[in-house]
This record gives sequence, structure tokens and C-alpha cells, in this order.
Amino acid sequence: MWSTLRFSPSVSSTLEKIIQLASAVVIIFEHAFYLWDQKTYHVQGPDHPVCIALQQYMASPNVAAVKEALSSAVHTYEAGFAQWIPGSAKRSQKQAGLIETITRVVLQHRLPRPEV
Repeated sequence: MWSTLRFSPSVSSTLEKIIQLASAVVIIFEHAFYLWDQKTYHVQGPDHPVCIALQQYMASPNVAAVKEALSSAVHTYEAGFAQWIPGSAKRSQKQAGLIETITRVVLQHRLPRPEV
């Protein structure tokens, strides 16, 4: 499954890779929960809700939009990082801004809930 979520060559930092992967996982698992919630039994194999959610996510335009938005947010965050003093107010504000951006991007690019 994880090999499906490949990183583009433009992904430069470890932070960016982690944020992109974690955001995709949150979107996929949330959608898988809604798929699973529609069924009253446990499914294995290719019909497993996580597999279905992964396929739907990878086929959606959300993949590119999430990658682009998060890449931009990480590049903005990392700009001037070496000049920040650990524990400084500016660093804390930048971290809070990055977290807020990640949350907003994930919520804006959720997969549609399946019809009941």
C-alpha cells in the first residue's frame, strides 16, 4: 500500500515527506472508516476499506492539490529556519502556522463520504 504513495523527485526535505505521507494517511483512513462503517462485517483483501480508500484517493485530484499545498507550506516554514532560535516566539508562531495549514489542507481535501 505504501509504495502507492510515492514522492515526486521535487520533494526535498524529510519534513516534507513526513507531512505529505501523514496527511495522505489521515485522508485515506478517515474515508476508510466511513466505508467500513457501512458494512457490519470485517473485510479482507482488495475489498478492504483501506485498499478501496487508497485507490479512490490516488485516483482523485486531491493528491496533486495536497502535495502542492503542503510543499508550499513546508518551503515557507523552512525558509530562514537556520536563523531561528529554538524556543523563540517566532519559531513557535511558524510551527503553529504550519500545523494550522496542514490541518486546513487535510480538511479541505477530504474524500466525499460514501452514500448510505
